[in-house]
Amino acid sequence: MGRRGLAAVAVWGPVTAFLVFTLFPVYWLVNSSLKGAGELFTFPPRYWPAAATVANYLDAVRQTRLAALYLNSLWISSVTCLALMALIVFSGYAMARFRFRGKAWLVALFLLAQVLPHVVLLLPFFTMFKVAGLINTRLALVVAYTVITLPFSVLTMRGFFAAIPVELDEAAMVDGCGRSGALFRVVLPAALPGLVATSIYGFINAWNELILAVVLINSPNLQTLPVGLSSLIDENRTEYGMLMAVAVLSLVPSLVFFGWIQRYLTTGLSAGAVKG
Repeated sequence: MGRRGLAAVAVWGPVTAFLVFTLFPVYWLVNSSLKGAGELFTFPPRYWPAAATVANYLDAVRQTRLAALYLNSLWISSVTCLALMALIVFSGYAMARFRFRGKAWLVALFLLAQVLPHVVLLLPFFTMFKVAGLINTRLALVVAYTVITLPFSVLTMRGFFAAIPVELDEAAMVDGCGRSGALFRVVLPAALPGLVATSIYGFINAWNELILAVVLINSPNLQTLPVGLSSLIDENRTEYGMLMAVAVLSLVPSLVFFGWIQRYLTTGLSAGAVKG
């Protein structure tokens, strides 16, 4: 093997090992969802189904409220994502560009919010939403998810805005833009990859969250997909095949959402840095 071959092995070997390690759980999930009940717990395990079947997917559609669960999760995650985007644009820009009293303490509080486990907020959230009459509503979950995700998202956008030269703002204002015009016409297009990445984080966080959805939602018609997944497991019986099928289907929106907006991760890198 020549020097070029050794270099290729040195580069692609670790990459391949990492991909196998990362993607194998997803493969095993899909593999298990296509197996019959008698193949799930065989020893040695089968790495592919002897006779692939979609019976688990059909059972999931027929025996669960899959459509309602999907729509609830999609609505809550999308609104959370939009609310988060609206908030972090202004707050991240303000923290990156302006000096004000208490800024260092505010950053410290945001960092502290990431240290505390989210479960400690269950009782405060439940008390406040009960007083406000928001228990058992989708809005309660939207507010809770936005509040939980906001500190990390603001700090992330602050970093993206801080990486953009302040001279771009000044040049835009010299050309006649106000502060808001400089933000939306010049700075925000340049920070678009950061905004997209942060919105992906907010969407996935809201899509996968379980504990708050269990505590704040009581009506079966308002339950989210993670709650529906957990309902397939009880002390008497666990529908593993159906559970795997629903888990596979729950991955689809996140993959579609990421695939749709990934192009914005690169197209906004220099969009606002060039004067037209």
